[in-house]
Amino acid sequence: MPRAARLGRLWSDPGAVATLILGALLLGFALTVQFPVVAFGFQSDEATYYSLGHSFARDWDMQFQRKDLVRVWKEFPTGPEGIFLKRGRSVHLEPQARPPFVRWVKSPDPRTDRLYYGKSFIYPLLASPFITLWGTNGFLVLHALLLTACFGAVYAFVRARSGQAAALAYAVAFLFASAAPVYFVWLTPELFNLSLVLLGLFFWAYKEVAPAAVPTATWLDRWASLLRSPWSDVIACALLGIATFSKPLNVLAAAPILWLAILRRQWGRVAIVSLAFVAATGGLFLINGISSGDMNYQGGGPDRSTFYGRFPFQTPESTFDNTGIARATDGLLTEVIFNQDALTTVLRHNLVYFLVGRHTGLVPYFFPGILTLVLFLFAGRHRREPFQWLILLALVLASVSLLIYMPFTYSGGGGPVGNRYFMGYYALFLFLVPAVITVRAAVVAAVVGGLFTAQLIANPFYSSFNPATHPKYGLFTRLPIELSLVNDLPVNVTPSRAKQPLAGNPPVLAYFIDDNAYNREGEWFWVRGESRADLILRAPARPHADGAFTSLAIDTIEVEVATGAAASVVSIDTGAERVRVAPGARSGDTVRVKMPEGFPYKAIPGQPLNRVYSISIASSEGFVPLFDEGVRDNRFLGARIRITPLYRDDRYQPPRAAH
Repeated sequence: MPRAARLGRLWSDPGAVATLILGALLLGFALTVQFPVVAFGFQSDEATYYSLGHSFARDWDMQFQRKDLVRVWKEFPTGPEGIFLKRGRSVHLEPQARPPFVRWVKSPDPRTDRLYYGKSFIYPLLASPFITLWGTNGFLVLHALLLTACFGAVYAFVRARSGQAAALAYAVAFLFASAAPVYFVWLTPELFNLSLVLLGLFFWAYKEVAPAAVPTATWLDRWASLLRSPWSDVIACALLGIATFSKPLNVLAAAPILWLAILRRQWGRVAIVSLAFVAATGGLFLINGISSGDMNYQGGGPDRSTFYGRFPFQTPESTFDNTGIARATDGLLTEVIFNQDALTTVLRHNLVYFLVGRHTGLVPYFFPGILTLVLFLFAGRHRREPFQWLILLALVLASVSLLIYMPFTYSGGGGPVGNRYFMGYYALFLFLVPAVITVRAAVVAAVVGGLFTAQLIANPFYSSFNPATHPKYGLFTRLPIELSLVNDLPVNVTPSRAKQPLAGNPPVLAYFIDDNAYNREGEWFWVRGESRADLILRAPARPHADGAFTSLAIDTIEVEVATGAAASVVSIDTGAERVRVAPGARSGDTVRVKMPEGFPYKAIPGQPLNRVYSISIASSEGFVPLFDEGVRDNRFLGARIRITPLYRDDRYQPPRAAH
């Protein structure tokens, strides 16, 4: 067969053509969108990665100096809000008598005109060549290349066991009926991590399902040979090692490669893949240590801080010490992880939230993966491969470990769309695809996933900078609110909607999760007409003079209802009791409603435990005062509500021991 004819077979493959078209579209978007204009500003950790990427591209270093600060203002007039910086250390090795016979010695950085970035450098480093060519849009160019490569890998893996149409449909659904594309416009490593894990596992797993290679006498033969060779495992572990350095939570993604080699007693391969993974991960941490004096880019105690409003080097008086808020991760929060609630109540609730939570659940934000898992579990034995059980084991261990290690921040904080800390592990669902998957399955994944995520990826900039909006509507409102993430829910970015004091002594704090309750007016608030308002109530702790606390629990709430021109029927649901109140028009009534036990929230060591509750209040009718009462109020009002908690003492926390 002539070479042109052989290559023509590639061009006739719909997956290859779709991959090229997708790449062209993504690159077109990445190169032409005016990112600083449409992005509104920095969110989450973007300021750190933005500054670090430009430091690599413009200065060829990982240092933060005054010129780096000035550079930010050229595109973002708010400055690098939320940037993480740390003091550097001078390091050298000294000999010692006992193993390992050398020790790592640190001393203060003699230079005061520089700091270092408190995040992983590998993502902005790989983006820096594109930043050099295309400025800030270079981040998006990298994302375009990675997402295109992922699409091709998904298609190739599924095509190895299914038809072309099914593989193409599944590739579209898996990547684009999830929350993953939203992170295309984030200058953070979420999409980068997903891509590294997916491509890494593809290099390893493809040979487990690949059909016999068909010679083409082209470069495709070398590619097919590489994917079926032991060297593909080395590439896989190198990519997964980089992903682990980028986000250490990704470490378990590499476990199936090692486990399979052990089960097959391939001891040489065990050694090689272990060495590749350790070399990639450890080498990058070592580079970080040599550069800044600290291998742990998230550590440093008081030497690592985040900055808002004021920044080091902004003025001669602005220093690291007087402008930052200390934020470091140097160890486990044992007081948070190992307490009487952590592995019982907290974990039990978190498993539900992790799967179907309104703001972070896998079902709404990663439905194609969940459907793939279900198909795998119910597929016949002949449609499953042994290595896939190792993938499933790693997925389960990673999920449970994340919930145990970070029970109150497992979604990543910073107003994420879905669970950004789980983004890397979403890739593992791909490798659970059973043989002979159908187009119908892909269509179901796309339809159901699209009901949740289509609105997000259709306008990713708006979705990203307004993460509290989409959970207020549609199917999201039928899902439970993640009480364990009360400090990290997107509503916290709007001060008038979070931690609002209502009645009680001391006052109970309210979080208004949706727009169906209007802003607080003293101790009262209006519920929108013909709507249901979802709220979180957070019981306080009563302080003692000696520094101790008594946490309070709410046994019952007393709800005062007042109506206006509409005779609204008000329904109150606390999870422990449902009550209906029908006071009639321009009237009022008071009822008592039982409360459940409450979720035990203790996210920060030293702070007292708070009981957290979710309640809903619905109004059946509504009126507009502008028309009914002749006042300049155009709100659609249902009922006016005042909630008074009836407390009981819950737990006593003794004074914190002095250090």
